[in-house]
Amino acid sequence: MSTRNYNVFFNAHTISGIVISIALYVIFFAGAFSLFKEEIQVWEEGNPISYTQRNDINFDKILDSLNNRYELHGRDLRLILSETSDKMYLSMGASKDSLASEKGKQPNYFYVNINTVETETYTQQYSLGEFLFRLHFFQQLPTIGVYLAGLVSFFFLFAIVTGVIVHWKKIIPNFFAFNPKAILKKVWADAHTTLGVIGLPFQFIFAVTGAYFGIGILVLLPANFLYNGNQAKLMESLRPEMKSYEWITTSKQESPSFNSFATKTVNEWDNFHLTNAYIKNYGGVNMKYILIGELESHDRFIGSGRVTYDVNSGTIDTVKNPNRLNYAQDAQRVISKLHFADFGGISLKIIYFVLALITCFVIITGVLIWIEARNKKSMALKQRLYTAKVGHIYLAMCLSLLPVTALAFLFVKFTSGYFDDKQNAIYYFYFTTWLLFILFYRFKRDNYFTNKSSLLLGGILGLLIPISNGIISDNWIWNTYLNNQFDILFIDLLWIIISSLALIIYFKIKPSIKEKSAFSVAPIDYKNIAALKEEEALKKERKPQDQTIINDKNYIPMRTKISLLWIFIAIGFILHHIYGLAHIYFQESVLIEGSTGETPFWAHQWRILMEGLALTFGLLSIEISKKWFIQISFIWAIIVGLFNVYHVITAIIHEASNLSEILILFLLVIASVFLIKSINQWRKD
Repeated sequence: MSTRNYNVFFNAHTISGIVISIALYVIFFAGAFSLFKEEIQVWEEGNPISYTQRNDINFDKILDSLNNRYELHGRDLRLILSETSDKMYLSMGASKDSLASEKGKQPNYFYVNINTVETETYTQQYSLGEFLFRLHFFQQLPTIGVYLAGLVSFFFLFAIVTGVIVHWKKIIPNFFAFNPKAILKKVWADAHTTLGVIGLPFQFIFAVTGAYFGIGILVLLPANFLYNGNQAKLMESLRPEMKSYEWITTSKQESPSFNSFATKTVNEWDNFHLTNAYIKNYGGVNMKYILIGELESHDRFIGSGRVTYDVNSGTIDTVKNPNRLNYAQDAQRVISKLHFADFGGISLKIIYFVLALITCFVIITGVLIWIEARNKKSMALKQRLYTAKVGHIYLAMCLSLLPVTALAFLFVKFTSGYFDDKQNAIYYFYFTTWLLFILFYRFKRDNYFTNKSSLLLGGILGLLIPISNGIISDNWIWNTYLNNQFDILFIDLLWIIISSLALIIYFKIKPSIKEKSAFSVAPIDYKNIAALKEEEALKKERKPQDQTIINDKNYIPMRTKISLLWIFIAIGFILHHIYGLAHIYFQESVLIEGSTGETPFWAHQWRILMEGLALTFGLLSIEISKKWFIQISFIWAIIVGLFNVYHVITAIIHEASNLSEILILFLLVIASVFLIKSINQWRKD
């Protein structure tokens, strides 16, 4: 490989890795724990669990009870059966019958105890395991979170490929030449390569499957053309169970037993068990039962089966044999199994867990390599301060996750049964605690301290987790073992192992390691930053300054350029509003729903925030060059840029046919990128 190509791939690997490192670390750390989502929930509740075989569930009793409470007539229902407990997730759409009552027209979703038919809302049933699972793909960020996780996975795939290309010739030598006594930069580089090679297949699988789940909509775009834009037909091919049936009228005969259809389906194939079911048009003449299940994993890796019954006639509409593969439908199940490790039992999940934590270490070593390489006395103080700041922030956000997560386990155990809205309680505690840790470590400005204290706190708090479980729930390790409560026992043992390793590493890290760091060799005196900056400025003044003459005819002064970009964005927003008016015109309606003849306040609010402020910044950029103004402009440009990205994504999802509007929004995104880049340059100058 030529030197030029090597440098291109090396820089591509470095930049793509650094940009996504924090988000990627969160994805893998949260994803590692979310592998045991069900076990964490059982541990959190602390009660002995019962498990009724799927064949023994009395579905008719459950449906009759829910019908009395929620009026199921005319609704579409979805039932998802748990693999570990006697709880079932049930969602119901609004009734399609125009004569349905107000209660029947209210959609619902909740968890149902299959024995008592008691229901719990999603927030009541919420657990720390569910939180970590959602954090794994940033669902706490509405709408855009899952797409962000998908983009991070895609760039992770790019970083993997470029990393293999860069380290190809050094993979084997570095693997066997790891020397923990070398200088830190070499230690991190060798560890990065060695552990990266160990986890490479796993990381590649996660990058591909994660990108599919996060930005799968991009996969469906070309498929949409094959169906001439008929999305309903496309989804019917990919997910036949999602097909919606038009409501005709109420059936005069009593609905046949769901239990009999479930039993019939299970007996259709050997070692077949139900996983979920759909009921379409409950109580209608065209009522459908769609029962879905799988063969045992040890019999067949992919063995998804489905039977659709026409309930009133008792006939079978469609059958999907689990012993025969269907590419369009089973490909998604392959991706799901590979991503969630739900085909090899708890032992495979443990392997995935270890590999996920190894990947976290690979990410951290990558950041440390970058920090060590960029802290040299020959570099400008501004560059060194920036590198140090990035390192402090990155390590603070990543390493603090261990003690924060351990604290969260203690929090949910000590507050079990106290909060009605467990979701918000966990949100507030986790994110507030994490923010406090980040701020403390960031302004402590000591990566060695951040590393050691997070290991110490994580180790101590982690050891308190099984102790708190014994005190609060009387689920001491020996009790859970004797009572065969292996889900609870597993979580306690997991934290004992994690904590023990954290404390061992803590005691292994000696102060002498800190002395090998580039920040010890060339330290930054934060107490005398102002003096250091003055000294550097004097050195620059003593050097002969090259006078650069701009001969480029296309040159535009920076402030003029920024002003024009602000005005372009304002015009783009105005055009977007005009296109909205055109949409009303083509819909042959000049009345917007909910309009009263007066422009509502929220419309003025959006106009002021978007085009109003854009024009204001465009005007003021010509006259004002104060530092505070540049900083405010930079922050607002980033906010507008994020809004434009969010806007174009939602437009593609919900208004894919509105090409002209999407084009304008896409141009606004490009303009925002140019604007942020220009203001950042102005800020540096």
